[in-house]
Amino acid sequence: MNRVVLDYAQEIEAHQVGFARVYALKGRPDHPGRFNKGISLHEFIAENAEAVGAEMAVAQFFGLRGFKPTINTFKNEADVGGRLEVKWTKYDNGSLIINKTDRQQDVAVLVTGRSPVYQLAGWIPVSMARQPIFHHRLQDNYWVTQRDLFPITDLRSSTYGNSID
Repeated sequence: MNRVVLDYAQEIEAHQVGFARVYALKGRPDHPGRFNKGISLHEFIAENAEAVGAEMAVAQFFGLRGFKPTINTFKNEADVGGRLEVKWTKYDNGSLIINKTDRQQDVAVLVTGRSPVYQLAGWIPVSMARQPIFHHRLQDNYWVTQRDLFPITDLRSSTYGNSID
């Protein structure tokens, strides 16, 4: 695993952006696109802040200077770089989950951990993740285990390396 540690200022920025994302949507954790609806608003904001922290960790890992997480671009733009969709889970052995709203042309990167320490578990093109073998039988999405991901260290030198910049 590739470990990235955020500093205090990055943690604060992640929290501010996480809150702003929820606020911009007038979001509640019970919207139709969520499967875990049984959390409080504060937990929902914290999950968004962790997801932003994961995006920051990916940008830092790839040396993308001046990265600024977005607030209301939703699925219209990549989370990081040209085509990186960052997926965060608090579970160390968690899977990368691809939803209907994820862009086909993106590369998904799985990040685990909790602020300030994140681990970049691996990557897979969204188009490859949408295979029947990964389809979740109880949810209409795709779950890719960490053992099925490509090593994060191989992304830049792969044919998908241009997704970063």
